[in-house]
Amino acid sequence: MAPWLAPAPLALDAALLAAFVLDGRRARTTGLQAARQLPPLLVQGERSEVRVRIVSRARRPIAVLLREGLDSGLAPGPLRRELAVAPEGRAIWSYTLTPRRRGNHRLDALAARILGPWGLAWADVELLPPETARVYPQVRWGGPVGKLLTLAQRRQLGVTPTRIRGLGTEPYALRRYMPGDPPSKIQWKATARHGRLIVREDTWERGTRLLILLDCARSMASVEGEKSKLDAALAAALALTRVAAARGDRVTLLTFSDRVERIVRVASGARGASSAYRQLYDAEAKLAEPAYDLALEQAARLESRQATVVLFTSILDLASAELLQRSVNEIRRRHRIVLVNLEDAELARLAWEAPRSTLEAFAKVSALEILLANRDLGFRLRRAGIRVASAPADGLALEALETYLEMQRERSAGPAPAAARRTI
Repeated sequence: MAPWLAPAPLALDAALLAAFVLDGRRARTTGLQAARQLPPLLVQGERSEVRVRIVSRARRPIAVLLREGLDSGLAPGPLRRELAVAPEGRAIWSYTLTPRRRGNHRLDALAARILGPWGLAWADVELLPPETARVYPQVRWGGPVGKLLTLAQRRQLGVTPTRIRGLGTEPYALRRYMPGDPPSKIQWKATARHGRLIVREDTWERGTRLLILLDCARSMASVEGEKSKLDAALAAALALTRVAAARGDRVTLLTFSDRVERIVRVASGARGASSAYRQLYDAEAKLAEPAYDLALEQAARLESRQATVVLFTSILDLASAELLQRSVNEIRRRHRIVLVNLEDAELARLAWEAPRSTLEAFAKVSALEILLANRDLGFRLRRAGIRVASAPADGLALEALETYLEMQRERSAGPAPAAARRTI
């Protein structure tokens, strides 16, 4: 209606656009610094506090919207928080993190949306680069398992005297040959080096040899609640490692699926158990059939002397059960075998609940058949002299520890007298 007024709105629009761009640039150059403080140890299923500190060098108050991008193994989704930072001040954002899965998980860059000084524009900046967080399996135990671990740490667990029979086989020292020393003890390399006969002195082994086999195949991939079967078995295996290493035993862990995955040799003491945590925290289950024969053959190659072999698995397939029995029978003459079976909660539910449809009735019959086959397998293995322990996920660690300590007590006590054996 008034053509001569047309340039005024255009000029105002241009000025507003220029102010918007300038406000966005000033927001982008705001002097904000951030630091993320993760807890020293992230444990699966345990609540931990993460602190993000924001420091401002600007002379004006700043409104900032923070976004923390987290992997699905750490949280269900990203976290957001709006903060007001005082001039040349600081603000702290604390949030609780409950890791859902073990392993390496990515924390995306800490993104911040900063409001400009004129309140016209927001600027997106990255305050922190991406980083990787390690989530470890269960390490804090309460109840009976916690008491056993505490006693093992104080070296008050399993200090019963061990009967010593015959000559020791553990190398102790080298010394000069004395008349009467057996020729088999002569160390020929040391003899050639010193120019005189040198023999080896042996002592008795202070600890036993323990092989822990951890099944990482298809049956261990099922999830109950927030954790998988492998999570429960790994936590129990690491608890057993802590107890055995504290007692002075030589521990070797082997994980397998359709092949041998990892072999970890553990030194005695707390440091050895810590190395096992660092090397096995990210073990994952694979959708493959378990190769019990390969795992037990590798166990026989790792330990030529008599050792205790503890196998953590969950038997759901009848064909796998037959393979397990054949493989165990091949090495039971050399090693003491302990089979720790993780009971399947879904299988037990199908077996004991009343069916409400034809499909559930067929599922119930199949579940009962598997449970009956597992019971028959356990009976046959026990008749062959193999220890069999079965427990649900929440009682697996305690069952494994009690079975292992009972075997060590029996080994320390020695064989029963003939009269006692006849009475039994």
